[in-house]
Amino acid sequence: MIATRRRVGALVAGTAAVLAVTLSGCGSSQAGAAAVIGDRRISVADVQNGYTDILPLVGQDAGVTQAQILNLLILQPYLADAAAGLNRGVSEQDARLDISSSGSIASEDLSEAGVQVWQANLANSALQTDRAADQIAATYADIEQELKSQGVHINPRYGNGIDYSTFTITQSRPDWLEAAQPAAEDPTTGQPGAGQPGTDQPGAGEPGTEAPVPDASPAP
Repeated sequence: MIATRRRVGALVAGTAAVLAVTLSGCGSSQAGAAAVIGDRRISVADVQNGYTDILPLVGQDAGVTQAQILNLLILQPYLADAAAGLNRGVSEQDARLDISSSGSIASEDLSEAGVQVWQANLANSALQTDRAADQIAATYADIEQELKSQGVHINPRYGNGIDYSTFTITQSRPDWLEAAQPAAEDPTTGQPGAGQPGTDQPGAGEPGTEAPVPDASPAP
């Protein structure tokens, strides 16, 4: 049986590139959009509806954000197609039945966006189950190329790009936060260092350097 409190799984890919994308205009397709992928538009309302629907499934303590919901809405058709290509397809009805089995929300009360989010989550799990790491990496590399060819534009309120090593929406850090950080202390002199953040932790602060872990709570 499927547990009532669930986690939205993190995604795995074989690259470490970050694609920085934002909405730079206010065209008719972009106005009020959370993201635009090619000619597909995801509205802010879609993200909010998906978040409202999914939160009872995963639980408040899962720390799910609207950026994570948007991420799964962006990826849903690509994950669904990839899973179907492996004869592991997840239909809308499959998602509704899976949600109903939790007992925490009636499937008929779900929005279309909520169903799509759960389809993406189930398809993602299907793509990672009982497959070799190189096969999983190849699948996500194909999805990466599809996304890049379509073009992804994300509303800055949700993030500033997609990290293709984990397929998560990256979050920018305001300049004033960086300026507020104290300089690292040089252990040999006891004085503030020359401003090389994270030198004691390789890869600290660099998006995509963490090893992605399947089925772990995402960083959205």
